[in-house]
Amino acid sequence: MNAYNGIYLVGNYPDRDTFVKAALKGLELFDFLEVGIPFSDPVADGPVIVDAAFKALENGETMDSILSSVDAIREQMPSGKKIYFMNYANTAHAPGYSKFCKKCKDHSVAGMIVPDIPFLESADLKKTATEAGLDYINFITPESTFEQIEEVVTGSTGFIYAISMRGITGQDLHFDDATIEKIRHARTKSDVPVVIGFGIRDAAGAKSALKIADGFIMGTEPVMRLGKSFNEFSNFIDELSSQLKTVSI
Repeated sequence: MNAYNGIYLVGNYPDRDTFVKAALKGLELFDFLEVGIPFSDPVADGPVIVDAAFKALENGETMDSILSSVDAIREQMPSGKKIYFMNYANTAHAPGYSKFCKKCKDHSVAGMIVPDIPFLESADLKKTATEAGLDYINFITPESTFEQIEEVVTGSTGFIYAISMRGITGQDLHFDDATIEKIRHARTKSDVPVVIGFGIRDAAGAKSALKIADGFIMGTEPVMRLGKSFNEFSNFIDELSSQLKTVSI
């Protein structure tokens, strides 16, 4: 695939060894791994990911235990791939932004995706992340104006996370005309890939996203498959790879 595509998995779900195996399998196809840090109030996530996060928390998973798994993944993953954290604001706020960002950098995490900090309130964490050498991923949404989009993409690093629809993860995919126009506008103004997330659960959804954007992020379906078994997840990745191998943008 000549695009920039990511797979989302919940850190150390359903257990550490299976998570590491799944991440390496996913990175055979995807360009980056988005690791969800389990959190007790995951406001942006749908029921599949919420359930996985709660199970990881019940298993005693922490930032440090997930970083240990990240080290194992990084040692074995193909060159050129990246790992991002998807963490809620309190995960960074509790230890302090500087300590959190340093810990991420020390473990070669490329950057962070923080869904519960609005762009206008993100300056402090973004500054700390940037100074630590991390990408701070900015969002655009169906509610963004064209002026806001231009402000968001200016100076962005890593990629732009384009939310495909209003609501939480795990919904059925639907692009309205206004959202398509905004995503295409972002691509004309951005120096980094504009990547669509939310609602992409199969090859058809991925192909739809790739007609509009520079890539896609898939999360709910991989997490659901992995919750059933590693073999179910692995077969899903193989099927997806076969279905998308001729797709380019």
